[in-house]
Amino acid sequence: MYFSLTTVRHLVSVVDTIAGVTDPERFPQSGLEAMCDLLGADAVTYHARHHPTGAVRHVEFRRRPPENGYAGGSVTVSVQPYPGLDVTVVFVRWARPFTDVEHDVGALLREPIASVLCRARSDRVVDPTITGTDLTARERQILRLVARGRTNVAIAHELALSPRTVAKHLEHVYRKLRVDGRAAAVARVLG
Repeated sequence: MYFSLTTVRHLVSVVDTIAGVTDPERFPQSGLEAMCDLLGADAVTYHARHHPTGAVRHVEFRRRPPENGYAGGSVTVSVQPYPGLDVTVVFVRWARPFTDVEHDVGALLREPIASVLCRARSDRVVDPTITGTDLTARERQILRLVARGRTNVAIAHELALSPRTVAKHLEHVYRKLRVDGRAAAVARVLG
């Protein structure tokens, strides 16, 4: 599969946008427009079904209204980020079909979509309670992000810090918790 450098750059930008979403409820509003632009679609629909609760969520973003005599095409991306949640994203173009390259780009969105929805779910589940320590509010904030799988660079970007500052805060966390690294610190606070 061959992609132009422009397509790769646009794809990376969209993946960054998707990766920045921390709340699964905000994912469609935050990501659909960027994904629609990436594929040059006229509309994109997000449909999620949560089987344990029976909840269904349907969000649509339209760049243009449907044209008479629909002769275009669609790209469908189906994802199951975790058991019990099925997500389908459908891109539609009214006037012309999608190319094979555009179908391939759509398929490449599967993993980032699954990843952000899975992480957003774990963010709701994993919120370490850090008690009995003298950690500062910033150290607790950074440790929560580490527990959610963020890298120092991602944490730095999210908190508007330098990666070196994040590393220094983590050194203090390790010392205060009497642990040797990230995994041990997370294990300590998660019990």
